[in-house]
Amino acid sequence: MDERPTISVLMSVYKKETGAHLDRSMNSIWTEQTLKPDAIVLVEDGPLTDELYAVIGRWKKMLGDKLISAKNEVNKGLTAALNLGLEFITTDFVARMDSDDKSAPDRFYLQSKFLNEHPDIAVVSGTLVEFDSTNPCISERHYPTDNIKQYICKASPLAHAASMIRMSVFREGHLRYDPRYPLNEDIALWYDMLRMGYKLGNIDDIVYYVDCDGGMFERRSKEKAWPEFKVYMRGIKDLYGLFTYRYIYPISRYIFRLMPISVISKIYGSSVRKKFLTNNKCR
Repeated sequence: MDERPTISVLMSVYKKETGAHLDRSMNSIWTEQTLKPDAIVLVEDGPLTDELYAVIGRWKKMLGDKLISAKNEVNKGLTAALNLGLEFITTDFVARMDSDDKSAPDRFYLQSKFLNEHPDIAVVSGTLVEFDSTNPCISERHYPTDNIKQYICKASPLAHAASMIRMSVFREGHLRYDPRYPLNEDIALWYDMLRMGYKLGNIDDIVYYVDCDGGMFERRSKEKAWPEFKVYMRGIKDLYGLFTYRYIYPISRYIFRLMPISVISKIYGSSVRKKFLTNNKCR
């Protein structure tokens, strides 16, 4: 019988995160996981608070060498932190994780099983549940399980923080998160993978829980609009050339991103979005 592929978790934390959130995330990827990872690479992106150092210290004492710390002396942002963390990963698969979210208990089992059964797929994500401090299920967010190359022109086809990626993409494919797009490193990576012939996939199972407290809509800011627009325009050009109707999608997204946050939040909370983009029943 073949040995199961090994799994690392890649996560970055910086000083504005809370110790409680980090501890919750760590619990979800270790204590509560049915298939525990072989390693957790935690990038400390700049100096942290005493509270965060205390949480990391407790987990280091518990996990020993399975918890690998990588450090940026100053805060460099998520893109640089992830590229640093990749240098410490020696496993077959790498699972992304954000320090304020939660992974479903069977996430690593389901995603590694999918990649084992689909050797042509380079990365897999899945369904998200949005929650906050008052509601454990705001809605479910589903992603396409086919036609991903077409879907990416409209929106991100995978949830980055919920993804599991074959490390061969980074080793043999020599890909990294593109430092030119520090606010849209995930979309840039998906486009680069498709351009190089890699296949992307999703499972319909719930694999991840996104904490919507703390300004979800503010993060979809005007600051992010222009670099996001450039990523989509460049990606569509690489995949489909200069002459394609598909440019209408990033142009429409850019206009939407420039709307007031109050309008964006109403659209994201509308029944129309829930009908066409999500299933509001958490399983």
